[in-house]
Amino acid sequence: MSNSKNRLRLLTFGIAFITIILLSLASCTINSPQAVGKFTLQQISTTSKLKVGYLVFPPTITKSSSGELGGHHVEAIKEIARLNNWKLEFIETDWAGFAAGLNSRRFDVSIVPTFVTVPRALSVYFTRPLFFAGNSAIVRTNDNRFTSIESIDQPGVVVAVTQGEAGDEYARANFKKVKVTRYSGGDQSLAFQAVISGRADVALGDAYATSQFVKAHATQVKDLFAQSPYNLTPVSWAVRRGDDELLNFLNNSLNAFDYQGYLLNWERKAGANWLHPKKIWEFTNNTN
Repeated sequence: MSNSKNRLRLLTFGIAFITIILLSLASCTINSPQAVGKFTLQQISTTSKLKVGYLVFPPTITKSSSGELGGHHVEAIKEIARLNNWKLEFIETDWAGFAAGLNSRRFDVSIVPTFVTVPRALSVYFTRPLFFAGNSAIVRTNDNRFTSIESIDQPGVVVAVTQGEAGDEYARANFKKVKVTRYSGGDQSLAFQAVISGRADVALGDAYATSQFVKAHATQVKDLFAQSPYNLTPVSWAVRRGDDELLNFLNNSLNAFDYQGYLLNWERKAGANWLHPKKIWEFTNNTN
């Protein structure tokens, strides 16, 4: 009788042990990057809802006084949703928070026009480039101290950047002597205004934003690298790391739009004139 009870206990223990192992393996499989990526696209398809992170950055993303979003990035994601009968939920973010928003599942894709950089690639997956853009700098019109991006790095110089933006990353990686002042949010003009007010000597930003700001304040500031933007970089959307299926889907969608001419048409409609891969060779040879 005693032996029978012992065998029953061992059998019960063995079954429980095997069950725990199976559950653990199932949990690991579900939470693996491959499973997470598959789950994201499946969930979007099942719920017919795509959560999209954005920030206002004309002409890629605009917002009217009534709150309606426009711009060529918005046109592209809207067409993706229309073709799949998905509803879109737009969630506002900023340069410093788009990666955290993806990784916390606050949204599924970021259409923030993001410069693809090595540090950022550790946090998110980037789609194929939608276009290419460079960086520039704003200084006061009567300030002739700076002739190159390297010449800015001097003791006593104050550089304004937008927190999390590519200019911020460039300053962190390359400037050792300047004082850097960071402005939070998605509006680069806050950093540019610091030059006008005298709180900064230089403001870094992407070449399009600097050119538009100088057009509006031509008597006060100038675009230091208007003719030859530095650090020419691809601009992409982003998804969370591990979302391989969603990334592949978006890349195929953007490729189709590109081949069919939609990306270029949406850009022209928005008033953009970005560099595309076929124009890179011409641009670099004309500015070097």
